[in-house]
Amino acid sequence: MDQGENDEMIRLGRRQNSKNSKSKSMRVNANFIRTVSVEESKSKSAMLKTFMNSLFWANFMAFIVVVDAVCTSADINARAADSGVSETFAVISDLCLALYTIELSVFLCISDCQTRLHWTMLMDIAIIGCGWAERLIQVVAEDSISFRITVLRPLRLVRIFRLLRSLKRLRPLRELHKLATMMATCFRTLLWSFLLCFVVMTVWAMLMVELIYPALLDMNRLEGTFEDCGYCQRAMSTVMDANLLLFQTVIAGDSWGKIAIPVIQRHPATAIIFVGSLLTLVFGVLNLIVAVVVDTFADARINDVQSLAEEMEEDLQYDRQILANLFARIDKDGSGELSLPELMEGARTDPQFHSRLRVMDI
Repeated sequence: MDQGENDEMIRLGRRQNSKNSKSKSMRVNANFIRTVSVEESKSKSAMLKTFMNSLFWANFMAFIVVVDAVCTSADINARAADSGVSETFAVISDLCLALYTIELSVFLCISDCQTRLHWTMLMDIAIIGCGWAERLIQVVAEDSISFRITVLRPLRLVRIFRLLRSLKRLRPLRELHKLATMMATCFRTLLWSFLLCFVVMTVWAMLMVELIYPALLDMNRLEGTFEDCGYCQRAMSTVMDANLLLFQTVIAGDSWGKIAIPVIQRHPATAIIFVGSLLTLVFGVLNLIVAVVVDTFADARINDVQSLAEEMEEDLQYDRQILANLFARIDKDGSGELSLPELMEGARTDPQFHSRLRVMDI
């Protein structure tokens, strides 16, 4: 058999394979290396894990959390109005708690040890534990209405934070999930930031009590400047009162000129303390806290390789779907394959495909 007959047979074989491999649906395949065997991927545990991590289940549980939040709001409103709580809302809330427990039990069964110790899983366990603690308190302290009102409300409100689990799997809410994750990741940083802010405020408060408070008393005794403001007369009487004044006027920005402006006009040298506290706290400490919080979250995000890998996988699935829809739109004859003329025509007529080719410098 010569070379020409060999080439002809190869071409015929390719044509036959092309006919047999034609499909009516367009698919885009680009899988990363998996450490799971084919048998494991077809197991019931893997199928259950896929379903629990699917977008359908995420949307369903997000809806359940919203319904639970509505029931919690109705219950709190009823207690505030001193009226009876609807039994319907109570039953719906119990059903939501049962669904939370079932989902958590399934996740604990199909997850590995590292996933079980993740902070989101531990938070979920704490939230569901608060829910069952609420039910226990309702049974044990049924006659103590005041005790139930003060204890059950925080437990019910904690369950709303369970929406964080669903935010991770909903692409339109990815930014909201990043904000919630940043808040949880930087909680320790925020505590230290509050301590730093309190220390700086205390230093300025000591100066205010030592230097400004006598001047304030003289103004009130000789001129009656603060006779109509009982709070102003004792705003700097102690270090903690001065701290509260700084927090109100500098941090919260409430009525800064009510005490500061009259005192500065009567004693201009006190502007050093008032303006100095404003500059160091607002333009110094608060901006420094923002920078440290952002830096802390950036470091945590870089080191969180698992979350980055999951986001890359989600982006890959999203891009696959977009490409599949794009190729199906270009495939005019519906054969499931794209020929060179179809590609050329799609590049000329389809704006999205044209833009992608342009980005790839084609």
